[in-house]
Parts: sequence; C-alpha cells; structure tokens
Amino acid sequence: MSERATKPVHIRDVPADVVATLQARANAEGISLTAYLRNMFIEMARQPTMTEIYQRSRLHGSTLDVGDYVRDVRKIREEGE
Repeated sequence: MSERATKPVHIRDVPADVVATLQARANAEGISLTAYLRNMFIEMARQPTMTEIYQRSRLHGSTLDVGDYVRDVRKIREEGE
C-alpha cells in the first residue's frame, strides 16, 4: 500500500453470511479481512463507472453511442477476470 493518507471506514449491518463469505475469501488469500476489503475497495475505485466513462467520452467529442461503450467496458472487464 502506498504512503498516502488513509481514513477508517466503518460499514454496519452487513449480513452474517456475506461476512463469512468475504472472510473465507480473505483466508484463502492468506490475508486479513481488513486487508482483503481494502484491496477490493482500491480495485473498485480504480475502475471507472459507466457514467464516468460516458462523461469522459463526451468531453472528448466522441460520436460513439453509449451502448458501444457499455459493450466495450464489459468486454474489457470480462477479459480481466
């Protein structure tokens, strides 16, 4: 993790079965649940939303249809899995 500033995040009312699943995934990777969730948050924040992609394309004067972007982003994300 980089040395940039961090902030604590507290999430309440997470269903027990969801926590158990996430804990099992963290265990499988040999890391704590906190580290696992931190990694997941970082990864989520790095991936632009469909709205962000569309807004960026409009700033650059793109003439492509938003459906084209949706298909392309889904394809890229599927290839990354």
